[in-house]
Amino acid sequence: MHMAKDFNAPTYIVDDQLSDTLAWLCQHQDCFDAFHFDVIQQELTVYHANGADLIKPGMYLNANYGLLITS
Repeated sequence: MHMAKDFNAPTYIVDDQLSDTLAWLCQHQDCFDAFHFDVIQQELTVYHANGADLIKPGMYLNANYGLLITS
């Protein structure tokens, strides 16, 4: 059984579905400044108040505090 993802939820675990990660980020635009996807390297970087993070599968994203926190 496959559970539906809630893109409005304040937390998200990144998987290999880039479109889902982008959908979650677009629902939480108030917690980051910009993102960049490098097509050649297949890398997603998110720029936020604490700097920049390379987003990879398995990372935990948290928008609970009005800023993006990654782990």
